[in-house]
Amino acid sequence: MGGKRCPTNMDPNPADTSADACLTDGQISTLEFVYSRYPFSQPLANGVKTFGMWLPNTDPSGSGLIANTRFRSQEGAAENAAPYNWIGVLGVTGFLMQDLQGNALDYVEGGKYSGRREALSEILDSSNPDFSAFAHRGGKMIVAIGTNDTLASPGTQLDFYQAILDKMGRSKVDSFARLYVLPQTGHGLTGTNYTTDGDGNKLEAKPIPNTFDRLALLTDWVEKGKAPGKSVEVTAGEKSRPMCSYPEYPRYVKGPAEAAESWECSVR
Repeated sequence: MGGKRCPTNMDPNPADTSADACLTDGQISTLEFVYSRYPFSQPLANGVKTFGMWLPNTDPSGSGLIANTRFRSQEGAAENAAPYNWIGVLGVTGFLMQDLQGNALDYVEGGKYSGRREALSEILDSSNPDFSAFAHRGGKMIVAIGTNDTLASPGTQLDFYQAILDKMGRSKVDSFARLYVLPQTGHGLTGTNYTTDGDGNKLEAKPIPNTFDRLALLTDWVEKGKAPGKSVEVTAGEKSRPMCSYPEYPRYVKGPAEAAESWECSVR
């Protein structure tokens, strides 16, 4: 981030969203917060100590994650500022605060709602990493997530899958589960490539390959005993990519960038 910091810590052109734009200390801190795990004051159900938050992506303000306004209780907000209202707010004001007229931004980590949050976590959170009973019954699970998802936290989903691996071991988990991760795709696995490359050159926006027959993969696994590969080819028109099973990710090797065979699934 150092190379992007505004020299005077003042944004000379807030409307500039090009590759040449600089960032203030506050903007950098905001991104660091969004892309870092959020620590809980007390562990929740199954010993969960953090919320995985989001992954660095090409749409940091997606789904209202970063807003260009100030809400009631925020620093610098006007006296008549509206309360924050977005997906999930009723879960805070209704379930946690038990006050539908409450302000979700009044929540303080480690404050008066900590005990109730721990109790709700025991009831509502699906965070038990022990899938032994599921595997014993012959269950199979295929999950695909996108790194640009700003609704369902991909960081938390990756942390949960890693907890399953830590609890049961990779060989056991591989016998009943796959977690595929599609870079630059959002909620629903849709998305396009970013329109500027690392050198500031303009790029044509094209759909990220995301099409695969997930029902066939699951049917073959359950009914024919044919496990899906750690790499599954996904397509979008003439473009193709390997969709990799976590913790592997698609790494470019050589050849046409729009062809799946030019990439490999790798852990480094």
